[in-house]
Amino acid sequence: LVAIILGIVLGIAIPNGAGYFEFMGTLFLSLLKVLILPIIIFSLFLAIARISDVNSLKELGTKTIGYYALTTSIAVLTGLILANIFIFQNNYDSIEPTSTKSGINFIERIFSTNIFNSLANGEILHIVVFTILFSLAFIGLEEKKKRTILEISDSLYEVFMKLIGWILKLAPLGILSLVWSTISKFDSTTFSSVSSFFIATALAAFIHSFISLPLIGTFLGRFNVLDYFWKVKQALIVSFATASSAATLPVSTKVVEESGVSRKVSRFVLPIGATLNMDGSALYQALLAMLFVSLSGIEISMLDQLLLFVFIVLSSAGTAGIPSGGIIMMT
Repeated sequence: LVAIILGIVLGIAIPNGAGYFEFMGTLFLSLLKVLILPIIIFSLFLAIARISDVNSLKELGTKTIGYYALTTSIAVLTGLILANIFIFQNNYDSIEPTSTKSGINFIERIFSTNIFNSLANGEILHIVVFTILFSLAFIGLEEKKKRTILEISDSLYEVFMKLIGWILKLAPLGILSLVWSTISKFDSTTFSSVSSFFIATALAAFIHSFISLPLIGTFLGRFNVLDYFWKVKQALIVSFATASSAATLPVSTKVVEESGVSRKVSRFVLPIGATLNMDGSALYQALLAMLFVSLSGIEISMLDQLLLFVFIVLSSAGTAGIPSGGIIMMT
Protein backbone atom coordinates (compact mmCIF):
# COMPACT_ATOMS: atom_id res chain seq x y z
CA LEU A 1 0.00 0.00 0.00
CA VAL A 2 2.87 2.36 0.82
CA ALA A 3 4.46 1.44 -2.52
CA ILE A 4 1.22 2.29 -4.39
CA ILE A 5 0.90 5.69 -2.66
CA LEU A 6 4.58 6.47 -3.23
CA GLY A 7 4.27 5.39 -6.87
CA ILE A 8 1.35 7.80 -7.40
CA VAL A 9 3.26 10.66 -5.75
CA LEU A 10 6.42 10.00 -7.80
CA GLY A 11 4.40 9.58 -11.00
CA ILE A 12 2.95 13.07 -10.54
CA ALA A 13 6.07 14.77 -9.14
CA ILE A 14 8.86 13.07 -11.14
CA PRO A 15 7.26 11.44 -14.23
CA ASN A 16 10.55 11.41 -16.17
CA GLY A 17 12.24 9.29 -13.51
CA ALA A 18 9.92 6.30 -14.07
CA GLY A 19 11.99 5.00 -16.98
CA TYR A 20 15.02 4.40 -14.77
CA PHE A 21 13.11 2.08 -12.43
CA GLU A 22 10.68 0.45 -14.89
CA PHE A 23 12.87 -2.66 -15.03
CA MET A 24 11.89 -3.53 -11.42
CA GLY A 25 8.20 -3.75 -12.36
CA THR A 26 9.03 -5.74 -15.50
CA LEU A 27 11.16 -8.17 -13.47
CA PHE A 28 8.43 -8.61 -10.82
CA LEU A 29 5.78 -9.30 -13.49
CA SER A 30 8.08 -11.71 -15.34
CA LEU A 31 8.75 -13.71 -12.17
CA LEU A 32 5.01 -13.95 -11.47
CA LYS A 33 4.12 -14.83 -15.06
CA VAL A 34 6.63 -17.69 -15.23
CA LEU A 35 4.66 -19.43 -12.44
CA ILE A 36 1.18 -18.96 -13.98
CA LEU A 37 1.11 -22.10 -16.15
CA PRO A 38 2.65 -24.48 -13.57
CA ILE A 39 0.21 -23.23 -10.89
CA ILE A 40 -2.80 -23.65 -13.22
CA ILE A 41 -1.79 -27.13 -14.38
CA PHE A 42 -0.83 -28.60 -10.99
CA SER A 43 -3.54 -26.93 -8.90
CA LEU A 44 -6.34 -27.93 -11.27
CA PHE A 45 -4.96 -31.43 -11.76
CA LEU A 46 -4.58 -32.06 -8.01
CA ALA A 47 -8.01 -30.60 -7.24
CA ILE A 48 -9.76 -32.94 -9.67
CA ALA A 49 -7.47 -35.99 -9.38
CA ARG A 50 -7.94 -36.23 -5.60
CA ILE A 51 -11.74 -36.28 -5.88
CA SER A 52 -12.93 -39.88 -5.74
CA ASP A 53 -16.64 -38.99 -5.81
CA VAL A 54 -17.61 -37.64 -9.25
CA ASN A 55 -20.86 -36.21 -7.83
CA SER A 56 -18.93 -33.89 -5.51
CA LEU A 57 -16.91 -32.70 -8.52
CA LYS A 58 -20.15 -32.00 -10.41
CA GLU A 59 -21.51 -30.06 -7.43
CA LEU A 60 -18.34 -27.96 -7.06
CA GLY A 61 -18.16 -27.34 -10.82
CA THR A 62 -21.83 -26.33 -11.08
CA LYS A 63 -21.54 -23.92 -8.14
CA THR A 64 -18.32 -22.44 -9.54
CA ILE A 65 -19.67 -21.79 -13.05
CA GLY A 66 -22.99 -20.54 -11.62
CA TYR A 67 -21.22 -18.08 -9.33
CA TYR A 68 -18.97 -16.81 -12.12
CA ALA A 69 -21.95 -16.32 -14.46
CA LEU A 70 -23.75 -14.38 -11.69
CA THR A 71 -20.88 -11.99 -10.91
CA THR A 72 -20.05 -11.40 -14.59
CA SER A 73 -23.72 -10.62 -15.33
CA ILE A 74 -23.84 -8.15 -12.42
CA ALA A 75 -20.64 -6.48 -13.69
CA VAL A 76 -21.99 -6.06 -17.25
CA LEU A 77 -25.34 -4.79 -15.94
CA THR A 78 -23.57 -2.25 -13.72
CA GLY A 79 -21.54 -1.04 -16.71
CA LEU A 80 -24.61 -0.67 -18.96
CA ILE A 81 -26.64 1.19 -16.33
CA LEU A 82 -23.85 3.68 -15.61
CA ALA A 83 -23.22 4.10 -19.35
CA ASN A 84 -26.85 5.16 -19.78
CA ILE A 85 -26.54 7.61 -16.88
CA PHE A 86 -23.15 9.20 -17.62
CA ILE A 87 -22.12 8.61 -21.23
CA PHE A 88 -25.35 9.33 -23.12
CA GLN A 89 -25.92 12.71 -21.51
CA ASN A 90 -23.58 14.21 -24.16
CA ASN A 91 -24.68 14.54 -27.77
CA TYR A 92 -21.81 13.71 -30.10
CA ASP A 93 -21.68 14.43 -33.80
CA SER A 94 -22.56 11.45 -35.95
CA ILE A 95 -19.66 9.85 -37.80
CA GLU A 96 -19.66 7.39 -40.68
CA PRO A 97 -19.63 3.87 -39.19
CA THR A 98 -17.03 1.43 -40.49
CA SER A 99 -17.81 -2.15 -41.40
CA THR A 100 -16.28 -4.71 -39.06
CA LYS A 101 -16.23 -8.44 -38.78
CA SER A 102 -15.79 -10.46 -35.62
CA GLY A 103 -12.43 -12.10 -35.12
CA ILE A 104 -13.73 -14.25 -32.29
CA ASN A 105 -14.08 -17.98 -32.81
CA PHE A 106 -15.30 -19.49 -29.57
CA ILE A 107 -14.37 -23.07 -30.48
CA GLU A 108 -10.76 -22.07 -31.23
CA ARG A 109 -10.62 -20.05 -28.01
CA ILE A 110 -11.69 -23.05 -25.91
CA PHE A 111 -10.09 -26.11 -27.55
CA SER A 112 -6.46 -26.43 -28.58
CA THR A 113 -5.31 -28.20 -31.72
CA ASN A 114 -1.74 -28.37 -30.35
CA ILE A 115 -1.36 -28.28 -26.56
CA PHE A 116 2.42 -27.72 -26.76
CA ASN A 117 1.85 -24.69 -28.98
CA SER A 118 -0.75 -23.44 -26.48
CA LEU A 119 1.75 -23.88 -23.64
CA ALA A 120 4.42 -21.97 -25.56
CA ASN A 121 2.02 -19.12 -26.38
CA GLY A 122 0.45 -18.98 -22.91
CA GLU A 123 -3.09 -19.75 -24.15
CA ILE A 124 -4.54 -20.16 -20.66
CA LEU A 125 -8.09 -21.15 -21.64
CA HIS A 126 -6.73 -23.97 -23.85
CA ILE A 127 -4.56 -25.20 -20.98
CA VAL A 128 -7.42 -25.07 -18.44
CA VAL A 129 -9.75 -27.09 -20.68
CA PHE A 130 -7.03 -29.64 -21.54
CA THR A 131 -6.02 -30.03 -17.85
CA ILE A 132 -9.65 -30.59 -16.83
CA LEU A 133 -10.11 -33.29 -19.50
CA PHE A 134 -6.75 -34.91 -18.62
CA SER A 135 -7.63 -34.89 -14.89
CA LEU A 136 -11.05 -36.44 -15.50
CA ALA A 137 -9.39 -39.24 -17.49
CA PHE A 138 -6.84 -39.69 -14.67
CA ILE A 139 -9.63 -40.33 -12.13
CA GLY A 140 -10.46 -43.56 -13.97
CA LEU A 141 -7.01 -45.13 -13.38
CA GLU A 142 -6.32 -47.78 -10.74
CA GLU A 143 -5.35 -46.43 -7.31
CA LYS A 144 -1.81 -47.90 -7.33
CA LYS A 145 -1.09 -46.22 -10.68
CA LYS A 146 -2.37 -42.86 -9.45
CA ARG A 147 -0.45 -42.74 -6.15
CA THR A 148 3.05 -41.97 -7.50
CA ILE A 149 1.86 -39.31 -9.95
CA LEU A 150 -0.18 -37.60 -7.21
CA GLU A 151 2.80 -37.54 -4.81
CA ILE A 152 5.13 -36.06 -7.45
CA SER A 153 2.53 -33.47 -8.51
CA ASP A 154 1.89 -32.47 -4.90
CA SER A 155 5.63 -32.03 -4.25
CA LEU A 156 6.08 -29.91 -7.38
CA TYR A 157 3.08 -27.77 -6.38
CA GLU A 158 4.68 -27.11 -2.96
CA VAL A 159 7.93 -26.07 -4.68
CA PHE A 160 6.05 -23.52 -6.83
CA MET A 161 4.25 -22.15 -3.75
CA LYS A 162 7.63 -21.69 -2.03
CA LEU A 163 8.88 -19.80 -5.10
CA ILE A 164 5.84 -17.50 -4.88
CA GLY A 165 6.78 -16.70 -1.28
CA TRP A 166 10.24 -15.61 -2.42
CA ILE A 167 8.91 -13.49 -5.30
CA LEU A 168 6.44 -11.70 -3.02
CA LYS A 169 9.35 -10.31 -1.03
CA LEU A 170 10.06 -8.19 -4.13
CA ALA A 171 6.44 -7.01 -4.34
CA PRO A 172 6.92 -3.51 -2.81
CA LEU A 173 9.68 -2.59 -5.29
CA GLY A 174 7.83 -4.13 -8.25
CA ILE A 175 4.54 -2.44 -7.38
CA LEU A 176 6.23 0.93 -6.81
CA SER A 177 7.79 0.69 -10.27
CA LEU A 178 4.55 -0.39 -12.00
CA VAL A 179 2.41 2.36 -10.44
CA TRP A 180 5.07 5.05 -11.01
CA SER A 181 5.35 4.05 -14.67
CA THR A 182 1.56 3.99 -15.17
CA ILE A 183 0.93 7.38 -13.54
CA SER A 184 3.84 9.03 -15.41
CA LYS A 185 2.22 8.11 -18.77
CA PHE A 186 -1.23 9.47 -17.84
CA ASP A 187 -2.51 12.05 -20.33
CA SER A 188 -4.76 14.64 -18.66
CA THR A 189 -5.93 16.09 -22.00
CA THR A 190 -7.41 12.73 -23.00
CA PHE A 191 -9.14 12.50 -19.64
CA SER A 192 -10.85 15.87 -20.04
CA SER A 193 -12.28 14.98 -23.47
CA VAL A 194 -14.00 11.79 -22.26
CA SER A 195 -14.23 12.56 -18.55
CA SER A 196 -17.78 11.15 -18.25
CA PHE A 197 -16.48 7.75 -19.42
CA PHE A 198 -13.67 7.75 -16.84
CA ILE A 199 -16.08 8.76 -14.06
CA ALA A 200 -18.52 6.00 -15.07
CA THR A 201 -15.71 3.41 -15.20
CA ALA A 202 -14.35 4.36 -11.77
CA LEU A 203 -17.82 4.40 -10.24
CA ALA A 204 -18.75 1.04 -11.81
CA ALA A 205 -15.54 -0.56 -10.49
CA PHE A 206 -16.24 0.88 -7.02
CA ILE A 207 -19.85 -0.39 -6.99
CA HIS A 208 -18.86 -3.89 -8.12
CA SER A 209 -15.89 -4.17 -5.73
CA PHE A 210 -17.33 -2.57 -2.61
CA ILE A 211 -21.10 -3.15 -2.92
CA SER A 212 -22.04 -6.02 -5.28
CA LEU A 213 -19.34 -8.57 -4.34
CA PRO A 214 -19.45 -7.82 -0.56
CA LEU A 215 -23.26 -8.28 -0.61
CA ILE A 216 -22.83 -11.67 -2.32
CA GLY A 217 -20.18 -12.61 0.27
CA THR A 218 -22.39 -11.54 3.16
CA PHE A 219 -25.71 -13.07 2.09
CA LEU A 220 -24.67 -15.95 -0.19
CA GLY A 221 -21.26 -16.85 1.26
CA ARG A 222 -22.27 -15.90 4.85
CA PHE A 223 -18.81 -14.71 5.90
CA ASN A 224 -17.33 -11.48 7.26
CA VAL A 225 -16.30 -9.61 4.11
CA LEU A 226 -13.99 -7.04 5.78
CA ASP A 227 -12.15 -9.80 7.64
CA TYR A 228 -11.72 -11.77 4.41
CA PHE A 229 -10.55 -8.70 2.45
CA TRP A 230 -7.88 -8.15 5.10
CA LYS A 231 -6.72 -11.78 4.93
CA VAL A 232 -6.32 -11.67 1.13
CA LYS A 233 -5.04 -8.07 0.95
CA GLN A 234 -1.76 -9.18 -0.66
CA ALA A 235 -3.61 -10.55 -3.70
CA LEU A 236 -5.77 -7.42 -3.96
CA ILE A 237 -2.73 -5.13 -3.89
CA VAL A 238 -0.83 -7.20 -6.49
CA SER A 239 -3.88 -7.36 -8.77
CA PHE A 240 -4.36 -3.58 -8.52
CA ALA A 241 -0.72 -2.91 -9.40
CA THR A 242 -0.32 -5.52 -12.16
CA ALA A 243 -3.84 -5.21 -13.69
CA SER A 244 -3.57 -8.91 -14.51
CA SER A 245 -5.70 -11.72 -13.08
CA ALA A 246 -3.29 -14.28 -14.54
CA ALA A 247 -0.24 -12.69 -12.91
CA THR A 248 -2.11 -12.49 -9.60
CA LEU A 249 -3.16 -16.17 -9.63
CA PRO A 250 -0.05 -17.50 -7.84
CA VAL A 251 -0.52 -14.90 -5.08
CA SER A 252 -4.29 -15.51 -4.85
CA THR A 253 -3.72 -19.25 -4.45
CA LYS A 254 -1.22 -18.70 -1.65
CA VAL A 255 -3.27 -16.21 0.38
CA VAL A 256 -6.66 -17.94 0.17
CA GLU A 257 -5.18 -21.24 1.35
CA GLU A 258 -3.46 -19.41 4.22
CA SER A 259 -6.76 -17.71 5.11
CA GLY A 260 -8.57 -21.02 5.60
CA VAL A 261 -10.01 -21.95 2.20
CA SER A 262 -9.60 -25.68 1.58
CA ARG A 263 -7.10 -26.80 -1.05
CA LYS A 264 -9.80 -28.85 -2.75
CA VAL A 265 -11.78 -25.67 -3.42
CA SER A 266 -8.95 -23.19 -4.08
CA ARG A 267 -7.09 -25.43 -6.54
CA PHE A 268 -10.24 -25.97 -8.59
CA VAL A 269 -11.97 -22.59 -8.37
CA LEU A 270 -9.08 -20.12 -8.72
CA PRO A 271 -7.45 -21.31 -11.99
CA ILE A 272 -10.86 -21.45 -13.67
CA GLY A 273 -11.74 -18.03 -12.21
CA ALA A 274 -8.52 -16.46 -13.50
CA THR A 275 -9.60 -17.59 -16.97
CA LEU A 276 -13.39 -17.33 -17.07
CA ASN A 277 -14.43 -14.87 -14.34
CA MET A 278 -13.37 -11.55 -15.90
CA ASP A 279 -15.67 -9.16 -14.03
CA GLY A 280 -13.41 -6.15 -14.54
CA SER A 281 -13.06 -6.76 -18.26
CA ALA A 282 -16.80 -7.42 -18.62
CA LEU A 283 -17.66 -4.19 -16.82
CA TYR A 284 -15.15 -2.20 -18.86
CA GLN A 285 -16.20 -3.76 -22.18
CA ALA A 286 -19.83 -2.79 -21.52
CA LEU A 287 -18.86 0.83 -20.85
CA LEU A 288 -16.41 1.01 -23.76
CA ALA A 289 -18.89 -0.48 -26.24
CA MET A 290 -21.51 2.04 -25.13
CA LEU A 291 -18.96 4.88 -25.47
CA PHE A 292 -18.27 3.82 -29.07
CA VAL A 293 -22.01 3.74 -29.77
CA SER A 294 -22.37 7.22 -28.27
CA LEU A 295 -19.39 8.66 -30.20
CA SER A 296 -20.81 7.20 -33.43
CA GLY A 297 -24.14 8.94 -32.90
CA ILE A 298 -26.02 5.64 -33.06
CA GLU A 299 -29.31 5.27 -31.19
CA ILE A 300 -29.28 2.02 -29.22
CA SER A 301 -32.51 0.37 -28.05
CA MET A 302 -33.06 -1.70 -24.90
CA LEU A 303 -33.16 -4.84 -27.06
CA ASP A 304 -29.77 -3.94 -28.56
CA GLN A 305 -28.43 -3.43 -25.04
CA LEU A 306 -29.81 -6.83 -24.02
CA LEU A 307 -27.97 -8.47 -26.94
CA LEU A 308 -24.83 -6.55 -25.96
CA PHE A 309 -25.26 -7.82 -22.39
CA VAL A 310 -25.43 -11.47 -23.54
CA PHE A 311 -22.47 -11.10 -25.92
CA ILE A 312 -20.20 -9.46 -23.33
CA VAL A 313 -21.06 -12.07 -20.66
CA LEU A 314 -19.99 -14.78 -23.12
CA SER A 315 -17.01 -13.01 -24.70
CA SER A 316 -15.49 -11.85 -21.38
CA ALA A 317 -14.82 -15.51 -20.54
CA GLY A 318 -12.34 -15.59 -23.43
CA THR A 319 -10.57 -12.38 -22.43
CA ALA A 320 -6.88 -12.87 -21.71
CA GLY A 321 -5.95 -12.35 -18.05
CA ILE A 322 -3.22 -9.85 -18.92
CA PRO A 323 -2.96 -6.06 -18.61
CA SER A 324 -5.40 -4.46 -21.11
CA GLY A 325 -6.67 -7.89 -22.18
CA GLY A 326 -10.16 -6.40 -22.52
CA ILE A 327 -8.91 -4.00 -25.22
CA ILE A 328 -8.00 -6.95 -27.47
CA MET A 329 -11.48 -8.42 -27.06
CA MET A 330 -13.12 -5.07 -27.93
CA THR A 331 -11.97 -5.37 -31.56
